[in-house]
Amino acid sequence: MFFGFDIWKKGRVLDLWSIPHFLFGVLFACVPFLVPLTLATTFLIMLGIALVWEMLEWFVGIRETVWNNISDVLLPCISFYVTTEALLYYNVLREQLYVFFGAVLSVYLFTNISGWMAYRKRNREFTD
Repeated sequence: MFFGFDIWKKGRVLDLWSIPHFLFGVLFACVPFLVPLTLATTFLIMLGIALVWEMLEWFVGIRETVWNNISDVLLPCISFYVTTEALLYYNVLREQLYVFFGAVLSVYLFTNISGWMAYRKRNREFTD
């Protein structure tokens, strides 16, 4: 909880959960520059994972607005595109990209873990 309200509450078009969705696209944009995969293949894999993730949320009972579901799929696509363009434009060295990838991965994991902990705490409060 943050000043009396749950900042991880889902449901709006953009919420704090938008951060890991955005970072997911940034991470996947780095992949073709680090391993032998094409941009198109990497994008399709990322898009597939994002779509399956949204379907899994629905399957396990996490209900969001349609607009939130759409933004959860569009955000990684947008960040993938923007990050890819930036990486191509700036011609980042492989060593720099490893550092960037590691930093983004750290923030991605932190936001997912803290969000999951807030979700579990909220659910525990309702069941106690």
